[in-house]
Amino acid sequence: MRYKRSDISDAIVCKAYVAKNNHDHHSFADEELQRMFPEYPIKVIYAAMERADMNGLIEYGVSLRSGWLTDVGHRMLEDLK
Repeated sequence: MRYKRSDISDAIVCKAYVAKNNHDHHSFADEELQRMFPEYPIKVIYAAMERADMNGLIEYGVSLRSGWLTDVGHRMLEDLK
């Protein structure tokens, strides 16, 4: 099977960033996405995270994996409800 970045939507990436903050333990967005897509290579997961960053849905300081949603990312999730 061919794994593609487009299989992991921006909405799913944003949900992973929200989920990382909802656990009792500290986790990272890439770990959340790996739980959702265990068979996907990490490079595909990071490509989806980078796309969400380029689309202005997330921002981060030191590491992409520990970022947070922007106002645009929060609005997108609200619009999906």
